[in-house]
Amino acid sequence: MKNIFYTFLAIALIIVACQPPEVGYLSDNIHATQDTVFVPRGIFVKSAVPAIEGSTYPLHWEITGMTDSQGNPTDAFFDEYEILTWKESFNPDTDTTLALVNEKLELTKRPSIFMNSVSGEFAFTQATKFIEGDDIYKINVKVSNTKGEKQLDDFTVIKLEPFKPVEFPTEMRSRLNLVKQSNNSLTALHTSVITNDFDDEVPSVLDGTHPYITITKISEEPSLAVNVKMVITDSYDNPVHPDKIPFYPNGASYLQNYHDNSVETVSDATATTFSLPAPPFPQYARNYNGSSSYLMYYISTRDAFTVDTEAYEADYGAYDWAPFTDPDTGDIVNQAYIRWGIKINDSGTWEIKMRIPYTKLKV
Repeated sequence: MKNIFYTFLAIALIIVACQPPEVGYLSDNIHATQDTVFVPRGIFVKSAVPAIEGSTYPLHWEITGMTDSQGNPTDAFFDEYEILTWKESFNPDTDTTLALVNEKLELTKRPSIFMNSVSGEFAFTQATKFIEGDDIYKINVKVSNTKGEKQLDDFTVIKLEPFKPVEFPTEMRSRLNLVKQSNNSLTALHTSVITNDFDDEVPSVLDGTHPYITITKISEEPSLAVNVKMVITDSYDNPVHPDKIPFYPNGASYLQNYHDNSVETVSDATATTFSLPAPPFPQYARNYNGSSSYLMYYISTRDAFTVDTEAYEADYGAYDWAPFTDPDTGDIVNQAYIRWGIKINDSGTWEIKMRIPYTKLKV
C-alpha cells in the first residue's frame, strides 16, 4: 500500500514539473506618478514615467479616452492643428545656416497629446493652445504585457494652464563685481536676482519696470521665428558696446552663451541680436542639462563701467573703495557678471535688457 502511495506521489510530482512556469507579471498597482500633469497651453511638455510596480517588460501603453471636468467624453486633445515642430535637436556646430536649420523644422498637423507606447510618458504639443473651454481633463489608458492587459480609467488629471511666453526655470543675476588689486580676486558689490517662475518680481521683469532686468516683446515679427535682442546697460540705461561684453571664460573654453543658440547674430553699437527659426529660445545648452540648460553667461571688460560710488553710499552708507582702486589711474576696477536664466516660448522679437547695478558708462 505504501509503495502505491509513493508511486502516485512520484507521478504527481512529474506532472507538476512538466507544467510550464507562469510567464510575466502585471501589477494591480500600476499608477501615474503625477496626480496632476500641469500643461501650459502652447508649450511642449512631457509627463513623468508611470510606476509599474515590478510588472514585466516590455509594456505597451495606449490612450483609450479622455473626459472633461463634467465627465463627458472629449476628443479635444486628439483634434489636429498645424504647428511648427523640431524634428531633430539644434546643433550650433553643424547648423550654421538658416537652410540647414530649416531642414530640422516641420510645419505639420499634430494632435495635442501623444503617449509613448513603451515608457508610458505623455507628450503635449504646442497644439494645446487651440483647446478651448475646459481646463481640467482626466485620461484613461490601457497597459499590456505578456501576462495580459489592464484598463486604467482616470489614470491622471491634465490641467491646462495659460500660455507662458517667457519662463524662468532657473536663477539669473545682474551683478557688479569689484576687483581687488592685491590678488585680482572678485568681491560682489551688489547682485540683483530673479530666482524662478515664482519670484515676486517676475511681473516687473515682464512689464519693463524692474530696475535691473527686463524682458519685453517689442514686435510680433517674425511670426514663426524668434529674435532676441540683448542689451547691457549701466544703471542709467546707457547701453554698453557689445565688444565690451565677452563670453565668460571657463578654463580653455567658455560657459554657455546665447551666441551658440543663434543661426544669425548681428551686433550694432548698442545691442546683439540673436535669431532662431522657431522658439523656444535658447534651443541649445553646451554645458548643462535640466533647468540649468537655460543658464547663459557673459561678463564685461574691466573698462566698460565706472562705479557709481555716490549712489551706492546713498543707499548703503560709506564703503572702503581703497582695496579695489588702481593706484596708477585712481579708478575703481570692476567687472559686470551677467547670468541669464530664461526660456522664451513665443515667436516675434524680444528685448532682454540687463542693467548693471551702481554703474556709469565709462567714457
